Amino acid sequence: MATSLRSRIILTLVGALTVAGVGASWATYYSTRSELSDLFDSQLRHTALELTEKGEEKVESISLIGLSPQLNMLVQIYDASENRIYTSRHHIPLPISEVRGFSNVVTETGREWRQFTSTVGTRIIQVAQPLEVRDSLAVSTALRIVQPLLVLIPFLAIAIWFITSHMLEPLSRTARAVALRSPSSLSPLETRGLPFELKSLVDALNELLARLGDSLSAQQRFASDAAHELRTPLAAIKLQAQLLARARDDEARAKYGARLQQGVARATRLVEQLLTIARLDPDAAEKPMSDVDLAQIAGTTVEELSMSAAEKDITLSAKAEPLVIRGMPEALHLMVVNLTDNAIRYTPTGGRIEIGVAAQDGKAVITVTDNGPGIAPEERQRVFERFYRALGTKVSGTGLGLAIVSRIVQMHEGTITVEDGFEREATETVPAGCGAKFVVTLPTAHQPTLLA
Repeated sequence: MATSLRSRIILTLVGALTVAGVGASWATYYSTRSELSDLFDSQLRHTALELTEKGEEKVESISLIGLSPQLNMLVQIYDASENRIYTSRHHIPLPISEVRGFSNVVTETGREWRQFTSTVGTRIIQVAQPLEVRDSLAVSTALRIVQPLLVLIPFLAIAIWFITSHMLEPLSRTARAVALRSPSSLSPLETRGLPFELKSLVDALNELLARLGDSLSAQQRFASDAAHELRTPLAAIKLQAQLLARARDDEARAKYGARLQQGVARATRLVEQLLTIARLDPDAAEKPMSDVDLAQIAGTTVEELSMSAAEKDITLSAKAEPLVIRGMPEALHLMVVNLTDNAIRYTPTGGRIEIGVAAQDGKAVITVTDNGPGIAPEERQRVFERFYRALGTKVSGTGLGLAIVSRIVQMHEGTITVEDGFEREATETVPAGCGAKFVVTLPTAHQPTLLA
């Protein structure tokens, strides 16, 4: 069950005041009782010594002055020569003390007394006082001292409530501002006049709103681009299906059927790429990291794409030294596959592609180099944008492969650049020049591990 911060603060402060009041009461009580005990002990001793100085005067002639009835003091004199006990008032006699000085004694009624005993001649003089008198006086004195504090606690609680409500008003005002916002409003919250602690929270919320706005904008752009890109293959599929339905001979049906399969394959690949982008877009911090053997990924990629390369008579090889880093295995594998598949698509028949893995300056460097038509310097940065394809490109594709590669590199806090690839000789379709080389540099939390 949710609790109010205001209530918790008020209850905590009032509780602390109450505990402090109780603690002060106990401390005052014990301090007062100790001081009263010293005072009354001094009075007991003084009275006993005064009686001792009177010596052999007759007991009947002794008069006690200044003993307040509220102090409930008792004077008892036992004369051994006459075997007679004199008490200052009617009371059950105290047991005859054989110990001089201060001592505690319990009467037959169970009442505990504090007494001072002295002797003179054949007389034993005992001056005593019930301990309950001291406790009662200590309690009443302590109450008189702490009573103003106890009376002030309710007023202090009210004052705390008003002060706390005033101090928490900026928090309530901010909460109302958030509650009144529409779901589509991502503008920053007002921070003017807020206390430092709350301003830090609101600043963090504003940063979150800004990131959320960027994410929503990216998703909207992505949805718009995806809808645009899907429209073309779906329209082609619809057209080929209509042509197939109207075909009158087996040759026409075979031709339109093959085109229909190509359209379905292109649409399927586009959807798969879109799903891959959607899986990679969430926060990379939530992705599991583990040890990844980059050389093994390079070798696996060669095996997976060797058939596609063989269809175009392309030499596909890997030049990888054993290297292990921390990363996301599936994502890194997809990155190398996409780079290699992209190279196969653009490298002409009889070309060459090489996947490289090496350690350089404590970082892992992955390269995919070909001797295809290459990429113009002014377009090398744009090729990583979603759905971007260079003008004049006749190779079929979705325009998402390199965008996926760029996202995976970002998730691993790395960099990717495009450089010149292998030199190539001129052919009928491709002039002489150099291909393209994609260079991925991935930082590692520790020095890359070279396998023996």
